[in-house]
Amino acid sequence: MRYPLALRLLPLLAAAALGACVNEPATAPVPPQLAEDRERPALALIEHALGEHFAGLGTAADPPTTCVELRPGGLSAEDEQALIARFPRLAPRARCETDTPPPEDGFTGERAVLVQVYDVTCSTPEQCGGWVSRPGSPAMHYAMAYAEGAWRFTGDRRILAN
Repeated sequence: MRYPLALRLLPLLAAAALGACVNEPATAPVPPQLAEDRERPALALIEHALGEHFAGLGTAADPPTTCVELRPGGLSAEDEQALIARFPRLAPRARCETDTPPPEDGFTGERAVLVQVYDVTCSTPEQCGGWVSRPGSPAMHYAMAYAEGAWRFTGDRRILAN
C-alpha cells in the first residue's frame, strides 16, 4: 500500500516543527557601561544614580515607573535610549508627569518617581562633579574622577544648610 507524499513527509515536518520549539532564544548583547565614556560624565553619573536607585528597589512586586531628568539641557533621544538599553525598567522622561505632585506615569496613571541629575560640571577632563536627587533621600553631591578607563564616584552625604 502506497501512502501519498504528504503523509510520508508528515513525520519529518512534525520533527522540524518540534525542533523549532526547543531552540533557545538568542540573548541580546549587554550594552557597554556608560561610565567608560570619558567624554560623557553626565551620562556616567546618571548610570551610577540609576544603578543605585534600581538596586534599592530590589525585586519589588509593584515598582513605580522610573524616569530620569538631566538639568540643565535635558537628555538627547539617543542618550535616553542608551540609558533605557542599560536599564529596561527605565521609562522615557515624557512618561513621568510632574505638573502636580506626586509624579505619575502619564501612560498608566500609576505612581512614578523621577531621578534628577543636575549641575554636572568639570574642572578638568578627568575631574567632575554633579548632584543627584532621588525620591526619599536628600540630594547628594558626587565627586567624579576618570581613572583606569571609567568614571569613579564618591558621594558626599553632607546635608547643606541655607
